[in-house]
Formats: sequence, C-alpha cells, structure tokens
Amino acid sequence: MATARSAPDSSPLGTPPAEQSAHAGPFTRTHIDLAAARAGGIARGGVREGELSFLGSLHELVAIGLYRPALSALVSGTGAPARPPMDRAYLLKILDEEVGRQFGHPLRPVVELVLNAIDATPEHPAVVDVRVREGVVTVTDDGIGMDLRTILSRLLVPFATDKRPGVDLGRFGVGFFSVIGLGLPDPSSLSIEVETGDGTSGWSLSVLADGPEPSSLVCAIRKLTPRAGTRVQVRSSLVEAEALRAYLRDALHFFPKERAVVNLDGAPLNDGRYLSGGAHFSDALSPEDPSRVARFYVGGRALVTGISAATYHAGVKVEGCLAIPELALIDFPSAVELTEGRDALKPCRNFRATAAAFYRRLTDLARAPGTSRKSADRLAEVAAQISALMLQSAAWNEVAPELARALLGPDRYLVGPERREPLIGFLGSNVEARLFVPESFWAEREWQGFIPGERELLARELEIDHAESLSSLARRRPDLPGIVELARRSERPEAVPVALARGRKSAPGPLPCLGTRHALLVREDAPAVARRVGWAEQYALRVAFDRATGMREPDLERELIVSEPIGVTGAA
Repeated sequence: MATARSAPDSSPLGTPPAEQSAHAGPFTRTHIDLAAARAGGIARGGVREGELSFLGSLHELVAIGLYRPALSALVSGTGAPARPPMDRAYLLKILDEEVGRQFGHPLRPVVELVLNAIDATPEHPAVVDVRVREGVVTVTDDGIGMDLRTILSRLLVPFATDKRPGVDLGRFGVGFFSVIGLGLPDPSSLSIEVETGDGTSGWSLSVLADGPEPSSLVCAIRKLTPRAGTRVQVRSSLVEAEALRAYLRDALHFFPKERAVVNLDGAPLNDGRYLSGGAHFSDALSPEDPSRVARFYVGGRALVTGISAATYHAGVKVEGCLAIPELALIDFPSAVELTEGRDALKPCRNFRATAAAFYRRLTDLARAPGTSRKSADRLAEVAAQISALMLQSAAWNEVAPELARALLGPDRYLVGPERREPLIGFLGSNVEARLFVPESFWAEREWQGFIPGERELLARELEIDHAESLSSLARRRPDLPGIVELARRSERPEAVPVALARGRKSAPGPLPCLGTRHALLVREDAPAVARRVGWAEQYALRVAFDRATGMREPDLERELIVSEPIGVTGAA
C-alpha cells in the first residue's frame, strides 16, 4: 500500500482501492496515515483474498458490529454499509471504560488471551502455544476460529459474548479490549495482529494507535486464505519478557492439564514441572452432582520464584498469598461464578462448598496415620491463613469446630506469639505442649472462638483469688515478703489491681508475676513471694513485676543497670 504522501486523493484515506487491495502484508504504520484513517475510512463487502474489507477508526467498526443492517451488508458483500446512526460520543465513552478498566494484575490480559484460546477449542485437552520475547507476545490455538460476522459481532463488541457460564472460562466478552489497554499507554509501540478462520474463510484484524485514547485506535480487516484456529500477536514496549514469563508461570502452572496444555516458548507450563512434593486431590462437592469437582494441591513447594500459595478458578489466579511456606492451591469448579470485577470469584453456594471441601481435605490429612503433632499444627496454620486471606472465611464457621478437633485435638489453648514465653514462665514448662501459637495475625483471628484461650488456660491451671489493690493485699498478707516488696517498689500501689494465684497441680515457673487484661497475677506459691530468698529470686520478682505492669524494656534495662542492687544498702 502506498503512503498517504504519494497517493492521489481518489480514496477517503488517500490511497487508491487498487493499491489497498494489492497489499497483502502486515498492517503497519508505514502503510497508512493514521490520522487520515481516523478521519475517513472504507468499509466494503465482497472482497477477494488480500483485499481490505475495512480500514478506519476502531470505534466505527464497533458501530458496524452493533448496527445489524451495516453488519449484514459488510458480511454478505452486498455493498458498502451505511454509516450506523448512533451516538459516537457515548460509544467512545463505553470503549474508553473497557480499554481503561484494569484487572487485578496489569499482565492479566495475556492470560485472558490464553483462556479465550482454550474456550475456542472444543476438544480436550486443548493445546495453546504462547511465545514471548521482549516487546512481543503471541498466543496461538487450533480451535474453531472466527468468521467475519463473529469478529464484528462478538470479538469487537464489549459484553456481546457467547461464553457459557459454568462451561467456558471467559465470561464478559472484554478480553480483546483489555489487551488493547495493555499497550495503549505507549501508543507508538502498540500493534495487535489477529489472524483467524473457521476452516472455510480466513481474516486478519490489525489495530494501531496514534494516541493514548481509544478514539486514536485505527483498525484494518483483510481477507486471507481459508484457515482454522486463531493467532494473536501483541506488540508493546510495555511487554517485558521475563516479567511476563514469570506471571504466566504463576497464573497458569496449576491449570488442569485435562482441560488444556499451555506451552510457553515450547515447554508445557502446567505439567507439574514447577512444583515439588505435595499431593493432588480431586473432591466432589456433593454426592448429588458428581460433576462439581474441586482440585487441591497441598504441601508442596515451588521450584521457581513467584509461584505462591494461591487460589485458582480453572487456572485463573484470584488472589495470591506469600505468607504460607507450603503451597496450597485450589482449583474451583466452573460452577463458581465470577464477580463483575472480572478476576474474582463470587462467594456463592459453590464457592462455600469448595472452601468446606478444602478444609475437610486438610482434616483427612491430619487424621492420616503417621501425621506428627508438628504437621497437624502446620495444617491448622494453613487452614486459617487460607480462610482469612483467600477464601473470605467462607464456610469457616461451619467447619472450624471439626477442624479444631482433628488438627489440634483436646486440651489445646490459643495464645498469641507475644504471650507464649510469659505463660510458660508463669505456669511452668509443662504447659508448653498445650499451647497453640499461630504464626500469623490472620490465623490467630480465624481460630479465636473455636479454641479456648489464655483465660481458660489460667482457670484450668490456677486457683485465682478476687482482685484487690496491691496496697490492700500487702496490708492483708504481711506473711508474703514478696508482696510487701512489690508494694514498696510501686509508685502507686493503691492503683495496681492484683490477684493472688496458686497452682492446682503443677509447680510454678521462674516468673512469679503475669500481667493480664484485668489484673496482675502473682503466684502465692512462688518462692520469691512466699518467703525471703536470695538475690536471684528477688531479681526475677522485680523484673516480672515491672514487665507485667507495662514498663518499657529500655526503661527496665536502665532501672536494672543504674539502680541500687537488690538487698544491698549504703555504699557497700
């Protein structure tokens, strides 16, 4: 095709139709004046191989797809279609929203191309080839492809999808426009080439941009030799090869290989090569409908960086979590609905059923012969973290009591990490085996209410008197030298609530004091409290009291270093 500078004025775009039809190479910036293409344009039916069927603004082509008389005229070849009578400003507003709306991850549009390729292939497993190099990504499938009517009325019309909910992966018909948004911020580098055919026809669709807004997009459709399948190539300076490869591995490595094999640069992504260890499970969600099956992968590790514990819907990552050392992957059945956010799952009945099945799978693992106490505690951590971070606590209330019995067993108590050492020091080392200490805030939050906590543990281990002020206790119990010493040390003993406690069975630990939300607990049976002892016990009493009453560690250290030694008076 000749450039606009050398072409005569016989065409709205400055290029004679004969020269346009003679050009059969790729549609590039050197072949067309983009501003002229936006201003004018051609649309004609009955074209032969290599000829242009459309050249002009993308939004004008979308208008043809929306206006049935123009669509029928272009597809049937009865002549150039009339200009569709519709509000172009409103149409551009809709396209701007669809191009600019982002997924949760900026590279997600490439995954949409892969999912569309899988949907286009009715045979299972489908084979999709993805090639990545710097600035270019190409996705190829051998599916049913598209004829001209499908291109105009499905591919290029937002939300005019023929995807089947519960069967197909795509739902909203916005994948093509999300790909445009991937490169539009740098319009000079953006080009999209689609070659497709339904076996009896072949077509190419090319998109370029000369500005960062959808109104700058120029589109060409040309007739090709009949072919089957679809090839989509996206060029953009924003496509960084290594970052895209890492994202595709993370998003698609758990895609069910029974549905499709996804090749990245010639090597399968989802054949398990990026995972090590662990176990795969497939669980039916209900006996009434065995077709609703969720897949789980639990306990393995990633062999490449970037693959994290995550939830998936048929290979589409919903949310990732880097807080869990073990991989825990969930493949939701297609019966789970997508939200209007495009890449999130709706917490519907099937979503909750999948969550419950995952928790029960962890229960089965904990009950398996040979499962250690440490492994069961890790499963409890994984279950709670995934519930909080990825499953929106779905079905947790119903399943948590069963999980607690299976994973933690009886006589376990939930305490925060910061309370572990004070409790062991106050109650004695024998209590350590009964503590369940979550590693994360999320696990601690989820397990609260389903496992007894510190209050129940203290009530089980101790006899605790009613609280009273430290000054009152010192007057009432002068037989306890430790209490008298603490009252002497306190600046305001009348303002310190204290409760005496004694062990029901076990001996006290090395710390005679423990701060709680309601009162300072002091063990009556601790040597430093019950009788006069050496400086080491008095030192432990003093430190335990200062910490339990909330003294800051730097102040505590300063007090210990510069103050008068315990039990020593005067210059000595």
